[in-house]
Amino acid sequence: MAMFRFKKDTALKYSRTLTEHFKSSSRTAQAPSPCVARGTGTPSPLSQTPSPASSGGSQPGSSSGNGASVAIPHMIHQLASNYVSITSIFLHGHDLWEQADALAKKNREFFAELDAAVGLLSLTSSMTELVHYTRQGLHWLRLDTKLL
Repeated sequence: MAMFRFKKDTALKYSRTLTEHFKSSSRTAQAPSPCVARGTGTPSPLSQTPSPASSGGSQPGSSSGNGASVAIPHMIHQLASNYVSITSIFLHGHDLWEQADALAKKNREFFAELDAAVGLLSLTSSMTELVHYTRQGLHWLRLDTKLL
């Protein structure tokens, strides 16, 4: 979650840029754009990355027999790639948070005592608070295992 917070502003900027691009692309879908090379099967000079539409699969609004290809501008391809990378950090962090939450529910007593001693953790906790909480919990676990 900390990594996502670090990249959040960049992700929002990329999201706005991609949304604007896709909105303008859908409005101009009837008219040829500088990014479309029709009938040649080659991408336009704006991009070296052909879209999945040029891979032979049928796409909505296109016929597979006309030989048309659609090229994605390099900047849009790079933004989309970076955006997916950033949002995957969020998804992974959210998944880890849910796993930790499920484990905490199974061990309520331990975490209730730890919360009382150190303080509650949340998505907005600092790295210092997280380290302190973790160290205290590990210390208690070490003491507990020595008693067994």
